[in-house]
Amino acid sequence: MIRLRRGVLGAMLAFVSTTAMAQEGPAPAAPREAAEVAIGVLHHGANFHPLGSKLIFDLPKLPPGQIYEGSEEDGTVDVQIAYRTAPLRILLKPRLTAKAQINTAGRTSFFSVGAEWRQHILRGRVYGQVGIGATVIDGYRFAPDPFQPGISDAEAWRRYDIYRRRTSFGSKILFNPNASIGVRVDRRWAVELAWEHYSHRQIFSDTNPGIDNVGIRIVRRLGR
Repeated sequence: MIRLRRGVLGAMLAFVSTTAMAQEGPAPAAPREAAEVAIGVLHHGANFHPLGSKLIFDLPKLPPGQIYEGSEEDGTVDVQIAYRTAPLRILLKPRLTAKAQINTAGRTSFFSVGAEWRQHILRGRVYGQVGIGATVIDGYRFAPDPFQPGISDAEAWRRYDIYRRRTSFGSKILFNPNASIGVRVDRRWAVELAWEHYSHRQIFSDTNPGIDNVGIRIVRRLGR
């Protein structure tokens, strides 16, 4: 009799458990990766390179009126607007990107397209990202020479003002290796620490000062 009661009780519990699972249905799937938009503020000319080749914080201070070549635009601020697609299902799932990085002080701005690869850790709360792109600048390939013989004093002073404030990048087309570390605030929002580098590795001319920008981005995931 006791065995019969136990069997009936087990059957009832199994029935109740099966019914509850049928009502609940399968566990909800994790949200799919979606396209993103981002806006950021970056230090233009930060003298920082994660590979170490441009760690030049200890350069001696120059006399007033003199600057190091390639540092003419250092210390200004850029605003960056970016769009990223959802990850593609090829080549380690890159996101295609488009970025406009506008200098707020009238110096060089950068307009880039490229791809970025992301890896999550800590259950998706933190991620690292690396990318590469091609960039067109609105700045100078070569700044005009203020010391050219035969020009007027007014033209010489105009050129000198450009010479001391604008960097000669040696090319209008640059490469854009970049990296970032992101922290997710919730399902839609994230904050990133970003590094953007622009140079052409002396492919297009011998002049190639390069520039590094470091800053913070706020990222919003699109869709539901």
